[in-house]
Amino acid sequence: MRRLLVMLLMSLILVGCQTIPQGGGTATDYYNQGRAAYDVGDYNGAVMNFQEAVRLDPRFGEAFYGLGKAYEGLNMQSQALDAYLGAIRVQPSHGGAQAGAGIIYFKMHQYGPAESHLKQATQYSPAQPMPFYYLGEIYRMKGQCKASVEMYKKALALNPGLLDAQEGLRRAQREICGGGGGGQRPPKVERATEFMGGGRALKPGEW
Repeated sequence: MRRLLVMLLMSLILVGCQTIPQGGGTATDYYNQGRAAYDVGDYNGAVMNFQEAVRLDPRFGEAFYGLGKAYEGLNMQSQALDAYLGAIRVQPSHGGAQAGAGIIYFKMHQYGPAESHLKQATQYSPAQPMPFYYLGEIYRMKGQCKASVEMYKKALALNPGLLDAQEGLRRAQREICGGGGGGQRPPKVERATEFMGGGRALKPGEW
């Protein structure tokens, strides 16, 4: 009986450690709570915790980034953009925030700032394929054959299964480069929207 009571008490202590006492907690505490909420798909809870984190520490770039992703989970693109720009203001080298801002600007048809942020994303996070893909789209629309093909190929080098980059490359070769642009579709197909900044937030565990 005594052992059972001890185990129950330990469980209560562990549960209590997972929440922040009212009126207490650091920016890091709220950030961690935001991450936990995000990972289980509680985007509203994530937003509230990330907001508190950046209120306590206005220079917490990663918390601004998390806030942007949580807003994307709620399909609140304007608020997500503001959060990504907040992250960039305090941490310009944050490649994820640069990519998120660039992709949202692209979807808003604001191609100037989109291109600027996407270029920054390729510099700071060169392993991310999506900034290269969206730059390829921008250059294709501008009629810049060589630049668009180069960006699509870089995206595909990082993720050969990215169908939208395959399609973009074929369109560029057909429409502005005067070529064929064939090639077989790889077995694993992924859409460009399946990226943290491409219209949805990352799934739990994909942070």
